Amino acid sequence: MMFSVKHILITFLCLITILHSAQAQETLNQEKLSEQDFLQLVMQNHPLIQQAENLKQMGDFAVMAARGNFDPELFSKNKQKYYDQKNYYQYSESGISLATRTGITFQGGYDYTAGEFLSNESTLPNAGLWYAGVSVPVLQGLFIDDRRAALQKAFVDRRAFENEAQLLLIDILLEASNYYWHFAKFQYQKNVIEEAIELAQDNFENYKISFEQGDKPAVDTLEASIQLQNLTIQNQQLEVDLANAKLNLFTFLWGNNQPIVETDIKASDINSISQNKIDSLRASLPIFIQEHPAIRESEYKIQNLQIDNRLKREKLKPKLNLEYNLLQDPAGDISEIQNLDNYNWGLSFSMPLLLRQPRGELRMNEIKLENTNFELQQKQLSIRNKARQYENTFENIAQQLETYQNVVSQYEGLLEAELRKFEIGESSIFLINYRQMSLVNARMKYIELQAKYRLYYRQWLHSLGAKPELWVSN
Repeated sequence: MMFSVKHILITFLCLITILHSAQAQETLNQEKLSEQDFLQLVMQNHPLIQQAENLKQMGDFAVMAARGNFDPELFSKNKQKYYDQKNYYQYSESGISLATRTGITFQGGYDYTAGEFLSNESTLPNAGLWYAGVSVPVLQGLFIDDRRAALQKAFVDRRAFENEAQLLLIDILLEASNYYWHFAKFQYQKNVIEEAIELAQDNFENYKISFEQGDKPAVDTLEASIQLQNLTIQNQQLEVDLANAKLNLFTFLWGNNQPIVETDIKASDINSISQNKIDSLRASLPIFIQEHPAIRESEYKIQNLQIDNRLKREKLKPKLNLEYNLLQDPAGDISEIQNLDNYNWGLSFSMPLLLRQPRGELRMNEIKLENTNFELQQKQLSIRNKARQYENTFENIAQQLETYQNVVSQYEGLLEAELRKFEIGESSIFLINYRQMSLVNARMKYIELQAKYRLYYRQWLHSLGAKPELWVSN
């Protein structure tokens, strides 16, 4: 059985797709899903990532289309008058022309005429004439014309499409990271509440038994029950929050061009970020601003407007085109071409007297260019200040984390001390509940700060326009 190349390629692509899907599922089946692994899955499989790749392809096709203006062009013109059994005239011209990036157009072809009423200048040898020559714009179009301007702008547009793809990609990564850390926050807060419920459940059971034995008053049992119910309500709300956060998380998890079926996943530990990486980002701020996709976007606009400016200035010049062709009788000797004795040439000139259209278009384009430069300056300042704002917020949260870590440790010490005092009869269930809720609130706040710490780090990266490689590095 014979397999075509097409069948082999289809089979290969299917295997690659299945492999990616299997890798994605294997990553999700790990004990804990880190943010880096999650973002890697997003970059490999999410449909919007393919949209970014399509933008890059659009840039390539834009260049292809502009290069098409320089494709060789075949042409043929035929005209004949036959009347009253007489061949009055027959004109036939066929050939090829090739426009070049220098502005010169090369041309070659074959002319044939016949008929009883041809004018003298239209009369050719019986076999017709071959010709080959050039057409040169001497003034307008010498340095730039519509073809060359379109190609130059296509090269700029290709870089602009790649830049737009990067903007789209970091927007996707920021949104995906935001969903990940909301999921992680609710997961770890739920762990805190479940641990507190265990202690509250033990207290309630112990007080219930003591009340039944007559050792404790009913009010203590009521206090323990209220504490347990409050924690249970918090846990129920966190279950809903966690389930919704998980749904949002799975909107970014795809494989085999299909959303991945929900599985039981857990977020990895919320670790601190390397100080060396933070210092490197801070030191590289000028480079990030210079290479920021939003800055590049304005720069590409400026480059296109500059090309338009050159073209519009060129159109202020008069048109003066020179055409020269060597002629050769198909029945003649090749030496006729070498002697350059047979030729035709022409010169055409035109110029608007007032030049109002080109002058008006040039001035409008200069104003657009000036405004875009103002826009670029404003963007540079805005990006610099926004990056510093996120950096300041990130640093502030990092300091709060250090402080709040000590607060949690102190609340843990207070609860342990209160439990020891209770064992020797010097405390009460009211104080224990108070100490426990203070510790729970402190732990919940600490987890929230940890999630904010990572989120603001990602927002800092986004404000810097950091490339995807920095998002997935540890």
